[in-house]
Amino acid sequence: MEKLIDRVWEYSQNNPEGFTLNLETMKAVKFGIVVAYNETQNSFGKEALKTVISHSLNHSKKIGGWLNDENGFYYYDSVKIFKNSELEKAIEFAKEHNQLAVFDLTNLNEIKIK
Repeated sequence: MEKLIDRVWEYSQNNPEGFTLNLETMKAVKFGIVVAYNETQNSFGKEALKTVISHSLNHSKKIGGWLNDENGFYYYDSVKIFKNSELEKAIEFAKEHNQLAVFDLTNLNEIKIK
């Protein structure tokens, strides 16, 4: 587990603007709609990364990271990826997990939830 944490930490350092990563392949996810799980919300720093990775390994095996420009913290989330054709499903999942938005990786577009 420590080796995986170090690899994801390094990946995040090399991708300061953000990323979505498949933990099984250690390759970037570039398509689909990303929705974070509520259980890993507000996770930042290397210690929190361990919790996020544990959650992800037990769920979708996908993780996201992003820089919050407002406070300067780099956040990590266990995420679920939906197909672009499943926008309604993604929004419903996001509402269930108290998310304010989803991210369309295919078009690099944040979609706010009303």
